[in-house]
Amino acid sequence: MPTRVHDGVRKRCACGRQRWSKCKHPWHFRFHHGDREYRYSLDAIARARGEPPPASKLEAVAWRDRLRTEIAAGTFTDPTTIPAAVAGMSLTFGDVADRYLRTYVGRTETASGEVRWSGRHLRPRTAKQTEYHLSMLRRIEVPAANGTRIPFGAKPIDAISKADVEAVREARRPHGAVGCNRLLARLRHCFNWAIAEGFIEQTPFKRGGVTVVKMERRAEHTRQRRLAPGEEAALLAHAGPHLRALIVAALSTGCRRGELLSLQWSQIRRDESGEATWIALPAAKTKTNQARMIPIGPRLRAELAMRQHGPDGADLPPSAYVFGNEVGEQVGTSHTAWMATCRRAGITGLRFHDLRREFACRLLESGAESHDVRDFLGHANITTTSRYLASTPVRLARALARMEGAIRTPMAHAADSTEDRAAPPSAKSLN
Repeated sequence: MPTRVHDGVRKRCACGRQRWSKCKHPWHFRFHHGDREYRYSLDAIARARGEPPPASKLEAVAWRDRLRTEIAAGTFTDPTTIPAAVAGMSLTFGDVADRYLRTYVGRTETASGEVRWSGRHLRPRTAKQTEYHLSMLRRIEVPAANGTRIPFGAKPIDAISKADVEAVREARRPHGAVGCNRLLARLRHCFNWAIAEGFIEQTPFKRGGVTVVKMERRAEHTRQRRLAPGEEAALLAHAGPHLRALIVAALSTGCRRGELLSLQWSQIRRDESGEATWIALPAAKTKTNQARMIPIGPRLRAELAMRQHGPDGADLPPSAYVFGNEVGEQVGTSHTAWMATCRRAGITGLRFHDLRREFACRLLESGAESHDVRDFLGHANITTTSRYLASTPVRLARALARMEGAIRTPMAHAADSTEDRAAPPSAKSLN
């Protein structure tokens, strides 16, 4: 029998045994029984059973003892495979959620315990949020037989009903209606994916083609905050050099903050004279996984010219980040600097993302078409763009001026023709 390593529980990270109690890498389980050796991530097993993963070694040891007992008794189920449904046995939501995470979301785990995302369907940030949503769904308890309750992840997926989904909604409603909508939207997509994969025939969100579980749309307030007169000047006056450049870039391109912070000098296109003319955003750095080209105007071009040199006066390399630190290293976030700048400028209720809306509205007010605004913002469809384009007093005033101008023109022509008919013939015409 092989020697037990750390008595059956360990971590595969490079943090060192002394730091296992503090690092966030998952615990792993190893047990040799009979002619087989069992090796699993305790995180994967816990998620498959709708339970929280072990955080401490004490919790990992408890899982170890539990799994050893199951293996010895022959009741252990491999969490990495989905067995074919047999008589009296159905796939649970947890089973399908595991396959959804691996196949659609693209979750993989290296030998060292590092979690990676394929990025095929979802960006890493969205993928992590999806994993969080599925983990939450597994733990929520829903009604079962004889007045009992079971974790949602342990319920057979083909037995989940509208009542179960509503129980999930009620459990999460106290934490916010918007967050609850996001959770249900992910659950709905998981069911639709399961139908496409052939695991189930119908979704609890619909009955006979009619939607029976709806999102609380009234909770989704469309944000309409724009810059008030003087706020742009105040922001620029109180912002540091890095944040100032970000603000100018957002108001000049409509790019998301993450897109700007990930932008590298190799993605700046220049003309024959060396002036920056285009931003070439690759698909891997956009929310919709679609590459897009964004023109650079004079205002942003001036900012880029000041940022392209390092402290030694030499040009930063192509791999350096445009909106990085002084030597071109990537800056993780600018949230703290943004909040401090708004506080110093006396501005309340303004988010950095509102600058994206400001750019979109200014573009539309200048006479651009809606589809041009959509392409600047990088939206997948124009419906999303319309949420950014709230009618403003400026737009309404211009629309009224155009309408009244169109009315006055025919009236003026009519008046001129009447005067022509009523005017007496000139003396020259009588001769």
